[in-house]
Amino acid sequence: MQTIQALTAHIAGYYGLTDTDDIIRRWQEPHRFYHTAEHLKSLCQEFSNHDNEEERWILYCAALFHDIVYIPGAQDNEEQSVEIVKRYIPDSHPHFDTVCDIIIDTKHHTPRTSLSAKFCDADMAIVTRSSLTELLEWDKKIFLEFQKYDYDTYRERRLDFLEKAKKRYPTNAKNLTALQEIVRNNTPKIGVYAGSFNPFHNGHLNILHKAEKIFDKVIIAQGINPEKLSQDNDNIHNVKAVAMRQCERFTGLLTDFVLSKSQHANITIIRGLRNGDDLAYEANQLRFMEYLKPDIQIMFLLCDMEYEHISSSSLRNLEKIQKGLSLPYIPF
Repeated sequence: MQTIQALTAHIAGYYGLTDTDDIIRRWQEPHRFYHTAEHLKSLCQEFSNHDNEEERWILYCAALFHDIVYIPGAQDNEEQSVEIVKRYIPDSHPHFDTVCDIIIDTKHHTPRTSLSAKFCDADMAIVTRSSLTELLEWDKKIFLEFQKYDYDTYRERRLDFLEKAKKRYPTNAKNLTALQEIVRNNTPKIGVYAGSFNPFHNGHLNILHKAEKIFDKVIIAQGINPEKLSQDNDNIHNVKAVAMRQCERFTGLLTDFVLSKSQHANITIIRGLRNGDDLAYEANQLRFMEYLKPDIQIMFLLCDMEYEHISSSSLRNLEKIQKGLSLPYIPF
């Protein structure tokens, strides 16, 4: 069982499940960094040694569906995951209630049965049994999963979670305390990719992907430009390609926006370039920003050649000529 496809087929075969493509797709969603197929496989590996065969299959099934719906920060992931179970397994199946109960128990990891306790113990192994090195890798992945949240908010809630975890799981309190101190003193490198993004197009996405290879996180900051009166009709939050990233609209000075994000992070402004003309314009803007904030950090990133002809203004002009002409350049 080396792949999510093989693992799903293995469990699906026992339960007679068909049309499992949606299950596989969900486990491969791009916003998952920790709650991935690797997490699923590690659970199934641990359950493979369970003596009772019928209970082992219940644990496998609960593992397959327990994070099938995973939206970071959502309060009903477990309930929504149970709804997916109902699509595949009839409520008359002898395992149905037990599987659903286990999934609901993972909401607060408060098991109501011994079998649920075994599942919750395995699901929380990263917190209860891991070394500091493993905890650091886990923490990095959780940070990426919650990147749509402002870092100050994320940091506060993460520290609170770790404080509660070390009290609830005292056997690993030493490592959790060490991780807590690392999070408290961490200053992530965050890029602010600023622009009017009217509309956000494939060239913008190309720059974003480049920036995300450099920074711990990138905030997409849509400035409201009074010269672009139609911009209110093009909200960056509507672009599916950036749905799980932090996207904010701001008015006023970009330097003020950067300052508001700088309490616990090292902020760098990212500007995308297509050609030398863009560089000349951005260099001029940089001088103004340096006057307002002398310690400002800015990085210029050049888009790939295939995107250098695309601009928001040209796409707006295409739309004026014929509605829909700009669609091939828009990342949905």
